Amino acid sequence: MLNSTLGESYQNSLALEQEWPDYGIGDPYVMRYNGLYYLYCSTKDFRVGIKAWSSSDLIHWKYEGLVTDEPLTEGAYAPEVVYWNGFFYMYTSPAGKGHYVLRSESPIGPFTIQTGNLGLSIDGSVFIDDDGKWYFTHASDKGIIGHEMPDPYTMTAEKTLNAYLGHWTEGSMIVKRDGKYFITYTGNHVFSKGYRINYAVATDSPIGTYKVMENNPIVISTKQNFNGLGHSSSVIGPNLDAYYMFYHNLIGHSKEGPPVRMLNMDRIVFNGEKMGVLGDGTQFPQPVPRMPDFYDGVNKPLEKELWDVRVKGDETKWLSSTSTDKNRFTAEYNFRMNMENTREEEASFEIIFSYTDDNHFNSVRVDPVLRNITLFEMKDGKRKQIAIAELPQSMDFAKLHTIRVESDARSTKIYFDQMNKLTVTDITAKSGKIGYAYRNMKPTMEFTAFSNEAGGSSDFETAKPVPGSIEAVHYMDGKDQGFHVGHPVKGSVMREDDGVPIQSSEDGSNAVNLMGKGDWLAYRINVESDGIYGFDAMLKEDGNDNVVELQVDGKPQRFELNHSQSEGNLWVKKHLGQIKLAQGEHILTVKLVKGKLNYRFLDIYRVTELPTEKLSNMFNQILPEDMYGKWVKREEGYAVQTEGSDAKMYAGSDEWTDYRVEVDLKSTADSIEEAGLLFRVTNESEFPEQVRDSFMGYQLTFRNGRMILKKMNYGQDEVDSAPIRFATGSIVHIAVDVNGATMKVYVNDSKQPALEWTDANAWMHGKIGIRSASPSWLFTNLSLVRR
Repeated sequence: MLNSTLGESYQNSLALEQEWPDYGIGDPYVMRYNGLYYLYCSTKDFRVGIKAWSSSDLIHWKYEGLVTDEPLTEGAYAPEVVYWNGFFYMYTSPAGKGHYVLRSESPIGPFTIQTGNLGLSIDGSVFIDDDGKWYFTHASDKGIIGHEMPDPYTMTAEKTLNAYLGHWTEGSMIVKRDGKYFITYTGNHVFSKGYRINYAVATDSPIGTYKVMENNPIVISTKQNFNGLGHSSSVIGPNLDAYYMFYHNLIGHSKEGPPVRMLNMDRIVFNGEKMGVLGDGTQFPQPVPRMPDFYDGVNKPLEKELWDVRVKGDETKWLSSTSTDKNRFTAEYNFRMNMENTREEEASFEIIFSYTDDNHFNSVRVDPVLRNITLFEMKDGKRKQIAIAELPQSMDFAKLHTIRVESDARSTKIYFDQMNKLTVTDITAKSGKIGYAYRNMKPTMEFTAFSNEAGGSSDFETAKPVPGSIEAVHYMDGKDQGFHVGHPVKGSVMREDDGVPIQSSEDGSNAVNLMGKGDWLAYRINVESDGIYGFDAMLKEDGNDNVVELQVDGKPQRFELNHSQSEGNLWVKKHLGQIKLAQGEHILTVKLVKGKLNYRFLDIYRVTELPTEKLSNMFNQILPEDMYGKWVKREEGYAVQTEGSDAKMYAGSDEWTDYRVEVDLKSTADSIEEAGLLFRVTNESEFPEQVRDSFMGYQLTFRNGRMILKKMNYGQDEVDSAPIRFATGSIVHIAVDVNGATMKVYVNDSKQPALEWTDANAWMHGKIGIRSASPSWLFTNLSLVRR
């Protein structure tokens, strides 16, 4: 725990008591059960047993010991645990030699082996859908593999999913939100600095067709002191609304050879089909997860002092001492229905929400005989059945079960054991107490809570890390505090009560369209360190010259958004300008001064100004650790040693933005291999068992009489090309101007660009470099000048 302007905070990486010595915590998996969290991790090679920790707040962790000491668990990889109907099922692949299922009646064991070797590759993960069907995913070298599961111990025929990182892909997990399946996955090798987390979204099935989103990777860092980020699990936070991602970072090799890793946690946010991890992986103070606004029963019986307990005849009611107080809330109820010595036809059990008095409340009745749940509305003393949903016939109601209610101005959703069983628009959020009502039975009521948040609304107020991205729709709550629109609109796709014009966008996310002069939105930001920061907006051009004002804690700076040469109504990332920021928490306000501002998100990144004079001989500034492959120095330049090899070198800073990079390139002999000039490069890495194009940025490739511009993101996308002639033994001078989202390539002394391209979602900062796969290419006179 650290002190900061955020109040109580934490900072990655996290150290827990009783970690595996000289191994740490790798492949972390966090599950939530009955108001507590349980963390499991991989077992060090040649050690037996699986360790676990518990927490109520995701920050303070208590070591629970070995949850199994089965000899088979020697070197148990990536154990994951799922609760279902009274049992905890653990899936693990000891030493990567096939999967086994273990079972326990407690999240802290003892887990005992239930199956033989089921085979399959490492990193098995289970997902249970709303209909109660089970699915299993795991790693492979062709993408994540999915299986249907007719029971907890059986996997059917495999299906290769399009969740793939171009090489070995592992560490999958699926969460479902708003009817969408979000799968996260990692690659390519645990010892690579470029180990990273991607995600994709499907709407048809957990093992259906996934759409890989443009904002990937969502977690990556190749910094010397913080890299190898991956193998994640995602879990809903203590406030019942926010999501958090747990993953590990690489420290190095243990003395015995396995990787040494540490635990990390970062906040997840959602915007329609878009998922993001704030900061792409942070290593500076972040706000601790918020607790619910009301809660009781964390690993203990409910305290009567917190409840209004009413007994009337054969009926008992427990009502919370406080009420929900917003037009949205999430409530959770954990219970066991003890049916012994009870005549089932006379017994009833309901959970209550939005209670104001006995004539006005909503409830969900659980029927253990018919195996269903029924949603009721009590209005003016009249009880009305709203909806009914069937439950799996196998449910044992003497075991712990969970009902979750999410309600806002649009709808109310009812979950049973994390399965979304009802979604209705007849009932929307109303303030009131939560509780229980039961007759002729004595249920056990366990963890019970509510939060004045629902559907990701806590994403609005949380401080967004800078450097990082901010979704336009994640402005703060409160009229004239988080937003102001002079002419409110109706019919927004989200946050409709605010009157802020919000519309669905082509990429599956939602965007804000400010149209009134003086309209503004405010965001809470958390700045890593003092410095100059660049601000970019993904906006829709309308062909006009618009003006916006960015305020930091009320101090304004205006920026003109001159339109591009391209046609209007195109989404394009535009550089707004640069602002000096101080470390800590601030309020960032985006205000429309002239025209319109239709934007999806803001990117904020640290900027280092280049000197005004030209930087010649950049080769002299390249450090040995920034050279990959076998290079030889020749004629004041560089060439690779071996035909067909792949060698790269990088120079400069991740924080450089607009510049002109130049190089002289000579072809000394015919070759079918490529040469490349690199620019705006970030997150570069190199490892044998990883994709070859292991960096993010741009590469101008020279091959067979053509130059080809490629956008690189641990893979390559050819975006434009033009002819170029290299006479053997002659030197060609290449210059690339990068200004905002536009790139222009000049050859020799030409004043006209031989190639010009604007990237709608451009990389806006990064290093320069060169790449080659043949000794016949010679690079000299690498230089740089600030634009």
